[in-house]
Amino acid sequence: MSRVRLALAAALVGMASLTACSSSGDGPNSASNAQDGNQPVSSPAPKPITKDLTQADVTKALLDTGETLPGYTLHGTKSVTEGEYCSATDDNSSPKGWARGSDASYEYNGSTVNMADVHICLFDTAKDAHSAYSAWKGSETSKEQPAKPPVGDESTLVINPGVSEDSVYGYSRSGKANIRVKIDGGTGGDPSGAEAMLSATLKRLQQLQGGESATVTAADEQAAAEK
Repeated sequence: MSRVRLALAAALVGMASLTACSSSGDGPNSASNAQDGNQPVSSPAPKPITKDLTQADVTKALLDTGETLPGYTLHGTKSVTEGEYCSATDDNSSPKGWARGSDASYEYNGSTVNMADVHICLFDTAKDAHSAYSAWKGSETSKEQPAKPPVGDESTLVINPGVSEDSVYGYSRSGKANIRVKIDGGTGGDPSGAEAMLSATLKRLQQLQGGESATVTAADEQAAAEK
């Protein structure tokens, strides 16, 4: 009986050792092995804009010269947006829940003929932002196409809105922030530039919301989308 008990005790010790090894970071399902390529590691999804960002942060999120698309440079200075510019084009009043905003214009190759514009509008709630976003992008559904990949919670690209030609407007809502990008002429109806500026602006807002510096550029976003 003593030999049986000794053998059983040895077996139990061996099983305990195996359990300890498998529960440590050296096991096949550990995060370290996943980072080595054995298992994919998904990056966390970007968080919607939920904070009451300051006017300074909203302005910092706007792209500067050297951060926007190739050929575009900042025209003048970044501005504080009045409330009516966050409304539909035919509405001269501030939309419900509007809090603050900033905007900037960009020359193309030193010319003001074909320019780009970016507006950022912050609202009190995501519901208010959604209502303003819906009015902003208009009702020309035949000219709309989804952003690929999507930008924020809602995003739409409008090709040649109204009677314009070779122009692309991009709209995005993330939480309680709305972003509009307008590239008038010179695009040939190619939405990639507008989407890159839209995506870069949102990611800069997300960086600032997280207490980081705004470093994402439109050129980086466009290059990543082409891969």
